[in-house]
Amino acid sequence: MRVRYRLRQFWQEVWAKPLSPSQSAEVQSLLSAAEYHLFCRFSPGDQQHSYRVMHQLQQNEHTQPDLLQAALLHDIGKTRTRLRVWDRSLVVLGCRFAPKKATEWGNSADLHALHKGFVVKAHHPAWGAAMAADAGSSPRTVALIRRHQDKLDQIITEEDHLLQLLQTADNQS
Repeated sequence: MRVRYRLRQFWQEVWAKPLSPSQSAEVQSLLSAAEYHLFCRFSPGDQQHSYRVMHQLQQNEHTQPDLLQAALLHDIGKTRTRLRVWDRSLVVLGCRFAPKKATEWGNSADLHALHKGFVVKAHHPAWGAAMAADAGSSPRTVALIRRHQDKLDQIITEEDHLLQLLQTADNQS
């Protein structure tokens, strides 16, 4: 099942097309001009992924603006450096077959080495949160972006609940 999910992700990235005009208009209606400028930095595949995450939340009748904005921008930190499909594939394989090494590579700061994908995976939530904050995103949107890869042991706050919703939609998209 997980292999099928990863293969689907791979082909969605390879064959991704730009958002349709109506999808772009929908995204623009949810983001400020500065946030939309960030969103436009995504590759077509990442735009499609973020749109699917947001749309999944809407289909489940979640309309909280901070949540929808975080859905659209949760991976924006990945735009800090260009990752190719094979970089991403290497990360998936590394995390699966050498998780300790993948964590070690992720803790590096070297974006120019073979393991740059691991660095991006580890650091993109913090990078994205800073980018969103600089674009004027709300504190809750910024927090959701920063925490979108955190493991939740329990749901205590409203933010935790929104984070759980974001993570569920992200994992299904």
